[in-house]
Amino acid sequence: MHHHQLTRVSPTELRVDHPYAFPARLFATPEVTLERRAVDELLRLLDLQGTLERLSTDSRPAHIERVALTPDFHKGAGIPVGTVMQGQGFMLPQAIGNDVGCGMSLHTTGLSREALEPRLEVLESRFRHSFFQGGRDLPLTGLQREALLREGVAGLIATRPTSPQGLWRQVQLHELEQAAAHTESGGLPVRQLHGLNDWIGEAGRLSWDGQSGSLGGGNHFLELQYVHRVLDAPTAHAWGLREGQVTVMVHSGSLGIGHLAGQRAFDLAKSAYPAGLARPANGFFPLLTGEQNAAALQDVQDALNTAANFAAVNRLFLALMAKAVLQGACGEFEFPLLYDAAHNFIWREGIWQESERWLHRKGATPARGYEAMQGTPFAYTGEPVLVPGSMGASSFVLAGQGHPEALHSASHGAGRRQARGEAMHANEAEFEQFLKEFRVVTPLDWRRARADVREQKLAELKQEAPFAYKGIGPVVQTLEQAGLARPVAELRPLLTVKG
Repeated sequence: MHHHQLTRVSPTELRVDHPYAFPARLFATPEVTLERRAVDELLRLLDLQGTLERLSTDSRPAHIERVALTPDFHKGAGIPVGTVMQGQGFMLPQAIGNDVGCGMSLHTTGLSREALEPRLEVLESRFRHSFFQGGRDLPLTGLQREALLREGVAGLIATRPTSPQGLWRQVQLHELEQAAAHTESGGLPVRQLHGLNDWIGEAGRLSWDGQSGSLGGGNHFLELQYVHRVLDAPTAHAWGLREGQVTVMVHSGSLGIGHLAGQRAFDLAKSAYPAGLARPANGFFPLLTGEQNAAALQDVQDALNTAANFAAVNRLFLALMAKAVLQGACGEFEFPLLYDAAHNFIWREGIWQESERWLHRKGATPARGYEAMQGTPFAYTGEPVLVPGSMGASSFVLAGQGHPEALHSASHGAGRRQARGEAMHANEAEFEQFLKEFRVVTPLDWRRARADVREQKLAELKQEAPFAYKGIGPVVQTLEQAGLARPVAELRPLLTVKG
């Protein structure tokens, strides 16, 4: 596709031409499909700079510094997925919407593909029971829920029950500590929790809630995979990845808690907008980070951090549920977390000349290099980058290279090629074939479902089928050639759990 606003400047980069001074770069080789609608959506977002020029003063400058677009760039709901925006003196809660802290995690296991394949039939029904048929045994006290919202995995460690029940019986302290050290957000500070008392419940009473251990819908999943091939042996060795090994990948977000947080953050930004000024034509309300908005800013950060803490802990819950199912079928094994990172969040980037920088990533994952990873387990490799393929396709594990013009970011997936509505009209035969070859566990057992219910579920699945997405190949190739991240291993699916 040629779009008059895009100019190719290298084999892996296109410049986005827009009326403002800051650079905007799209990382994509010619093989990557691009949609005009995504570019149009981006240009509307970039008009935010005009709003900032009207809002900022000499003493409190606010402007966009740089925009980078990852190769899975595609139209979203107001802001394109794959957008990374660094701003100074402002943050834009709308940039990340309501699935705050949505992200990916990957656990390695001591299991082999050979050991697992004969058991897939049994595992399928056990996964269905654990995830959808009342098998989620995750009792928490109000004290634990509050701690995980305030401090993430560390809060969970601090409030571990002395006589564990349910899933906790199988969770070792060292596993939680290892997971805390391998979580990118590492537990974000929260001063005040808003509107979550009902969910938290009584401090000392054990109860089960509807969100912990829930996957959520859309493109979220938990997948059993195996390492199909190693592409960078030293890094794979350092990360404990080897050919034929089983891994567990989770893609999920902050569910109802994030919805509340996103809505609150947007309302606060909107109400802080000066009453005398014309409303922004594109509907984006930035929150300036000066003194006059200090209270609103703190409140927004609390809301976003709460949701991100919950999302990271919930990915761990989901992975531990999968481990319990696997242990029931295969016996004891090690289950370290390789990495957990959000790809839908706003990061605060230090104080710089009296003004703060904020890095917004919408459907783009952190991909920092060696220097930025000093003091972490990834000082010698760069940051692990998880790029899932579409359902049924290969996923890739890469190592971040810290590309400054890409704002130390990479793709968070293959990227949609078709809107959900279009995917509904795809080739029936192709879809039937895909379902035959591929194990997908949904709340529904295909073999026993009523015909009309089954049709409905098939239609939902079809929206996420491989042909609705760009090929993962060109996306990973772009990341490698442009120097955003280097491929470490290719993973192939064995079984996918979808909400």
